[in-house]
Amino acid sequence: MQAFCGTLGVSFEVGLEETGTYFSLTQNFVGPNPFPVDILVGKDGKIAYITREYDPPAITEMIEKLLAE
Repeated sequence: MQAFCGTLGVSFEVGLEETGTYFSLTQNFVGPNPFPVDILVGKDGKIAYITREYDPPAITEMIEKLLAE
């Protein structure tokens, strides 16, 4: 993971949850669809938006709002 993030030039901390099976991974995510999880972080470094359902118009709207702040 670190090597991959290095190739992208990521300068923030990246967490990786180590699990051996799909079952153990999904235990941390309650609901019918644990993947994907979309998270947007504001300029202040705090989570500004999180969702489990991929909704391009909603994500675009939130990105535009965060960039305007």
